[in-house]
Amino acid sequence: MEDMFNRLPNPLISHILSFLPTKEAASTSVLSKRWRLLFASVTNLDFESDEESPSFVEFVNRVLALGGNDSINRFSLIFTDYPDPDTVTPWILNVLRRGVSELELSVSDYPLPPEIFVSKTLAKLKLGGGDGLSFSTDVKKVSLPKLKTLEIESVVFEEDGIGFAKLLSGCPVLEELVLMNLGWEHWKSCSVSAKTLRKLKFFCEDNDENPKSVSFDTPNLEYLEYSDNIAKKYPRVKFRSLVEAHISLRLTEDQSADAGSSEEDEYLFESDDDDEEKEMVGNATNFFKGICNVQILYLSAKTLELTVESDEEIGWDSLPGLLKNCPNLETLVFKGLVHKSTKGCGNMCLCKPLKNPSCLSSSAVKVLKIILSVHIDDDGMEEEQIKHFLEKMPRLEQLVVYFNESYEPSVFELSKKLKSVSTIASPKCNLQVISQNLSLSSTLPCALTKKWSAPPNEEYTWFLKAVT
Repeated sequence: MEDMFNRLPNPLISHILSFLPTKEAASTSVLSKRWRLLFASVTNLDFESDEESPSFVEFVNRVLALGGNDSINRFSLIFTDYPDPDTVTPWILNVLRRGVSELELSVSDYPLPPEIFVSKTLAKLKLGGGDGLSFSTDVKKVSLPKLKTLEIESVVFEEDGIGFAKLLSGCPVLEELVLMNLGWEHWKSCSVSAKTLRKLKFFCEDNDENPKSVSFDTPNLEYLEYSDNIAKKYPRVKFRSLVEAHISLRLTEDQSADAGSSEEDEYLFESDDDDEEKEMVGNATNFFKGICNVQILYLSAKTLELTVESDEEIGWDSLPGLLKNCPNLETLVFKGLVHKSTKGCGNMCLCKPLKNPSCLSSSAVKVLKIILSVHIDDDGMEEEQIKHFLEKMPRLEQLVVYFNESYEPSVFELSKKLKSVSTIASPKCNLQVISQNLSLSSTLPCALTKKWSAPPNEEYTWFLKAVT
């Protein structure tokens, strides 16, 4: 085996070594002079340490010196301790000089060198994960002409939103952006502006602060994950090409308490005005208008009091406004149907029926998926709500009800009752009632024929396949 490995050409062995952890790849250099030269040509270098020990510093210096001026594909440095910038910066300048294309830095209490942000070769840049990594005012210019992927976590922008805007403006071909815990709730305003961006993920830990002003100018964005406290305003939202969105907009604890105690449960989709109480809760009307072209939308239970995930303490007040402002929404997923009964959800459900036509009557939703527990409520409200959807949604092509545990009686019982619905808004709707080991499908409205099929093995496997 050793002889056969030694007969491989040098470029192939170097390529194989690039997939090994750097320490293991470096250990091969003691085998012979040939292996020492092979390791020197490794293009992926990954270093990690919890302290700035002399042995670690010496190891990094030796590896970089061994490579000379040869090009580098990826350089990763993860430091959980607080290193000396005079030690770390020369390493970064070394790999930048050698044309590194992927750079990952997770270093605590470290001002990022300005040279990073004028690299002509970087295609992927990942910054953060440490404590106190900063984009300082020393960065006067940003020019990253080849950067397509940018990931930022807990990076401090000393100029707040100005520094962040400067960074994005210097990335003319950026396609994927991941932002985590930027602390932009402390900025005067924040704008994610990138004309070439196709994928955006933003996550902020739950806290007691709300962003003041958040804008999105990403006309070519196709995929969005957005989890944050609701901003006080969204002055500009441009998502012309959005296909799929995962939204989790949260109220702070104080806002939730005030919203829940108010007699007017209609704040969140009202038009903008100067009412102090509504301003405190926040207004996301512009944001949801901006995503009205989305085709697949996921909403968390905390998203503006939208009970897409089942929660007895959260109402459906905002769902009517959502459906109205998303005329291209084709897929809607409910994880349970239990929700708080409020006067604002009457034209969406059966809690407090309104005289006005149901918002469901103008819904564009074609695929409705509902995940239920094994035992339907004794009062039959979940069953009645499903019937209500069938009776009111005119464009519905597929209704899938999935029991998240294996229990055949519930599948048979619900399937039988739904087949008995006399008035169906959609001319032809395919019905599926599924558990982990049983699937019944039928076409409504008509005398239905049972169709048996092999169910998926796991709940999440079904869920992911169903939405694709």
